[in-house]
Amino acid sequence: MLNINKISIIGIGLIGGSIALGLKGGGYKGEIVACDLCKESLEEAIAIGAVDYVTLNPGEAVKDSDLVIIALPLGGYRQLLEDILPMLKATAIVTDVGSVKGFVSNTVGSTLGKEFQFIGGHPMAGSDKGGIKAASPILFENAYYFLAPEENTRAETIEIMKAFVRILKAYPVLVSSSEHDRIVARISHLPHLLAVLLVNMLDSSSGISYLPFVGGGFRDSTRIAAGNPDIWRDIFLYNKEELIAGVNGFQEILSEYKTLLTSGNEPALLQGLKKAKLLRSSIQQHSAGYMPPLYEIIVGVEDRPGVIGELTGIIGENKLNIKEIEILHSREGEEGAIRIGFEKSNEVERAIDILSSCSYRILYKRGEK
Repeated sequence: MLNINKISIIGIGLIGGSIALGLKGGGYKGEIVACDLCKESLEEAIAIGAVDYVTLNPGEAVKDSDLVIIALPLGGYRQLLEDILPMLKATAIVTDVGSVKGFVSNTVGSTLGKEFQFIGGHPMAGSDKGGIKAASPILFENAYYFLAPEENTRAETIEIMKAFVRILKAYPVLVSSSEHDRIVARISHLPHLLAVLLVNMLDSSSGISYLPFVGGGFRDSTRIAAGNPDIWRDIFLYNKEELIAGVNGFQEILSEYKTLLTSGNEPALLQGLKKAKLLRSSIQQHSAGYMPPLYEIIVGVEDRPGVIGELTGIIGENKLNIKEIEILHSREGEEGAIRIGFEKSNEVERAIDILSSCSYRILYKRGEK
């Protein structure tokens, strides 16, 4: 349980709003205060019961707070920290949700110094939609939540932040700021840049209109390009060293594959495709050490409207908790496949019995990851 009395959230958009809703839904009993430049967002936060009090004044928001959460675009950090510094109580913990921890650490060091307890944070969850209206109490459920302590961050501060993350039903992962930025550059920032380039490539003046023919594969590959351009501009610039390193690595691989295609090297191309398939299929298994083990089944389903709702409804009616669900493939008129993950081995066995009795076909069962 999170034993602090007051939490202030500066920036009540998608992430800030989802944190507030997650805290309420997780049973936090203290006061939650929200501050934002947008009055309408604050009014919405009150209307949906996400927070207890709102203000347009950052200093007023953090007064007497035990935990201050910065959920602003990275470019606004310095000014905000300077504004709230006089009102922070000495025992307050300050954290954030920014995507570039090295930049945040440097900014905090030059404004708050070592007088206050700061620990960087970054939930690995989001949406291509923004604003408080898109906020969800389950946005962070089963997601990794990076925590990047400073040199002066005390053990008790880390434990408080772990409790905070667990209330949101996320999994805390301790990393250094440099480790974090290297990781997200490869798994988040570079993929976003590539998605942007793929979309913009369709706009090239080649005399062909590509958009009418875009299908599910292209949409899935480029969905993240719909993210907020202002936020992603800051992320790219503030993590540019790691992003450039990622771009350089990608250029090398792209050049290798260009050579393979030019030479018609079929065996090497096939080997690369097989390797990618294997790695992509194993992604869900790489949670060991960070998440509890997961048990899963793959269920064959008909391609018809409402079938996924029926499947999850049956599982829910039998008091089984789905931890992960993924549509593996579904082609019109053919059988689809749904992967469903459970936290306990006995749950997956019950699910098999229940679904089999309802004429669902179990295609595969996997034990502990």
